[in-house]
Amino acid sequence: MSDPYGQNPYGGQNNPYGQPQQPPQPNPYGSGGGYGPPGGFPGGPSNEQPKNDGVSITALVLSFLCCLAPIGVILGFVGLSRTKGGKRKGRGLAIASIIIGIIVSLGTAAIGVGIFVLADTVVTPDNAKVGQCINVEEEDGSVFLYKKDCSEEHDAEIVAVAEVTDDNLEEIETGMASYCETALAEGDRDAITDYLADLDAVIEDPNDVSVGDTLVCYVEPGEKLSEPIL
Repeated sequence: MSDPYGQNPYGGQNNPYGQPQQPPQPNPYGSGGGYGPPGGFPGGPSNEQPKNDGVSITALVLSFLCCLAPIGVILGFVGLSRTKGGKRKGRGLAIASIIIGIIVSLGTAAIGVGIFVLADTVVTPDNAKVGQCINVEEEDGSVFLYKKDCSEEHDAEIVAVAEVTDDNLEEIETGMASYCETALAEGDRDAITDYLADLDAVIEDPNDVSVGDTLVCYVEPGEKLSEPIL
C-alpha cells in the first residue's frame, strides 16, 4: 500500500515532523574510546627525578678524614646499595668514597706504624735504663738518643739515671757530667773506669733544671762500641 503523504512515518530517511535528524552520538562505553586526561590514568610513568643519596655524600666527606675514613668506606658500600638501579643519585660518590677511604685508611695506618716504631726506638727520660745501648745524634743544639742492640755497633751506653731533687738540684746545675760520677751505682764505677773521661749527660732542659727532671748519664767513647760496657 502506498503512503498517501509520500512519507514513511516509521522508518527510512524521512522525518514526519519536518525536524532535522540529529547525528548519532558517540557511545562512551564502546570500543576505541575511554575516559581520563591525555596523560592517562594515575600510576603511569612519572617525571619526578631521583633524589641525591645523603649517605653517599656523607661517605665521601668522611673518606677524606684520616680517623673517619674507614667509616666512609663502610657508608660507601651502603650508598652503592641505596643507589642501585637509579633509585637515588650519587652512585659515583659512593664509589669515590670507597676508593678514597681505602687509600686514606692505609696511609693513616702506615703513618701510625711509623710513629709507633719511632717512639719505641727513642730514649726518653721515662724509659731510659742503665745498661741500655744507644746511638747519639745532635741536631740544632738538641741531643737525641736512640735505642740500639748492644750486640750491634752503637755510639754509647747509659750508665746512670738520676732524678733531680732539692738535695742535688744545685750540684746538677753546676755540672751534670761531674754529678754523673757520683750517681754511678756501686760496682759500675769500676766497670767504666777506662771511660770516665767519656761521661756525658742529658736532661729535659739544661738551661732550666727543675726538681722532678731526669738526668741521663751515658758513656760515649770516640769509637763505636760493639758490646756492652756494664
